[in-house]
Amino acid sequence: MKVALVTGGSSGIGYEFAKILASKGHDLILVARGKEELADAQKRLVEEFSVEVETIEMDLSQAGSAQALHNRVKNKDVGVLINNAGFGHLGNLIDDDLAVNQSMAHLNMITVMELLHFFGARFKQRGGGKILNTASVAAFIPGPRQPVYYASKAFVRSLGRSLAGDLKGTGVTVTTLHPGATKTKFWQRAGAGFFGSGASAEDVAKTGYRAMMAGKVEVVHGFWNKLFVGWLLRLLPGKTQVTLLSKFSRV
Repeated sequence: MKVALVTGGSSGIGYEFAKILASKGHDLILVARGKEELADAQKRLVEEFSVEVETIEMDLSQAGSAQALHNRVKNKDVGVLINNAGFGHLGNLIDDDLAVNQSMAHLNMITVMELLHFFGARFKQRGGGKILNTASVAAFIPGPRQPVYYASKAFVRSLGRSLAGDLKGTGVTVTTLHPGATKTKFWQRAGAGFFGSGASAEDVAKTGYRAMMAGKVEVVHGFWNKLFVGWLLRLLPGKTQVTLLSKFSRV
């Protein structure tokens, strides 16, 4: 039985991914920072699905954490990687504490890149594996008041699309999921609670899982998000996008 590793797996979209994977018979490795949230998620998943659930309490925003995680699970039969851990921050890069943005950039970009390197190599050598990266509709647009977060998701989108091409024909697929506003704790932690009243995390995870299993390169969740990134952005000049998004973020 293949093991699925889910970063940010104790709550929100990550936990919903864990539920889906457990329902399909996968044992799980959940990685997150919160010890109590991890223990609670483990208990619920074991009781509901009767699968093995290992939890790893780890701060993936720290340098060397991806390598440490890979080393810790190198003897596990991991066949699915859900790169879901990440955080946002509402603020101005110029005036904010640089350390916050550095930590966010490391988690949202460097850790994702390193985990793709480690697990992508394992999967390629074995001749199969599924990888999903959680990005955002933010990957398609500039982000006034959240510049590093938006830029980090553009990085994830570009990297995921490129890696999917590089791994074509190897049996390894890479899918990038782009949620819009979602009902999770993510936006409250980012200081942007006005974004946290959208789709359910369960529905977002279902969309991502179906796309991953179908081997799609990327998927945007939700009709209005697809319309926004697929058509409206093409009609708006870059300067107009920045102006409108800047006004919207102050609502």
